[in-house]
Formats: sequence, structure tokens, C-alpha cells
Amino acid sequence: MKCRKFMAAALIIVVSALVFSGCGNNETAETSDSGSSSSSVSSNVYQTEYGQFEIPSGWVKNDEHSTDDKPFFVPESYDGNGVPDNISVEYGTNHYTKEQGAEFGRAILRQLNSQVGSELNGSITSSGSTTEAGDPLLTFNIPLQDRNCTQYYIMGDQCYVMVYETNIDDSASCDSAAKKIVNS
Repeated sequence: MKCRKFMAAALIIVVSALVFSGCGNNETAETSDSGSSSSSVSSNVYQTEYGQFEIPSGWVKNDEHSTDDKPFFVPESYDGNGVPDNISVEYGTNHYTKEQGAEFGRAILRQLNSQVGSELNGSITSSGSTTEAGDPLLTFNIPLQDRNCTQYYIMGDQCYVMVYETNIDDSASCDSAAKKIVNS
């Protein structure tokens, strides 16, 4: 029963991220300066109920598509027309421990393969590593017809944080911003 609930939750997460289309209001994220002097790239700290993470300079919270549980971020230069590169962050629960990364990864991969179907433009690839802080990290690259998506799952015990990158124009800055969030 838990597995079905997890799969249903994963389906909702993936489908909502895949259908994200267009953004409107570009207001600055509710953040504060991180005060970090060791980085040459200015960033902000974004606080959620489940923790905090850094938003690289040049990215802002998109209030139109954000919720309290799932903030969306877009490039600061986005003018509200078309579909921008975007990154969302959300917390979820499951029945896997940190040590069960391979099992969790196989479950996510099965789910993704069943969901993307005809939109897929190649093969979904996956890998496992750790964040700079040493947390288990599962990465899924999903090449679609009109964009490249990457899901980063930072694993905890019976929980995860997913950073979902939608890269419309194959931008290195989008990849870099998502990785900065993952590692913060």
C-alpha cells in the first residue's frame, strides 16, 4: 500500500513538473543575503519548512507557479513570454532509507519510463553520487522532445528533497544553478 501511495505521489510530482508551461510574475524571492565571502557568485538563501538552500544570483522565485511546499525559480531576465528554464524544489516522503538508494532509484526509473512515453527523445539515464555535504544523491536525466529535464533526489531516511530542473534552451547556467541548489 505504501508503494502505491509513493508511486502515485511520484506520478503527481513528475506530471506537474512536465506540464509546467509558461510563467508570469517574476518577483524577487523572499530571501536574505547569505553573507558567504568564499563564493565569487552572489547568492541568496531561501528558507522552507524542510530546510534552506541557496538560489544563485540571476534567478528569482516565480510566484505564479510556486506554492509554499514547492517554489519555482526562473532566470531573472525572463519577461513572462514563452516557457523559461526553471527549477523547482520540493520535499517528499517514502519508505526507503538512505542505504536503500538503489531500490529507490529503480522505483523512480520505472515510474519515469512509464510516464514520459512518446515525449522521450532518447533514453533516461540515472546515476548515484553524493552532494558536497555527503548526502546520497540520485540523478535522473530525461531528454524530452522540447527540453531536457533533470531530477535530483537528495535522500534522507524515509524522505527526500527533489530539485527538478527543466532546461528549455540547453543552458549551462540552468545546469549550474540547479547543481548549486542541490549542493547547498
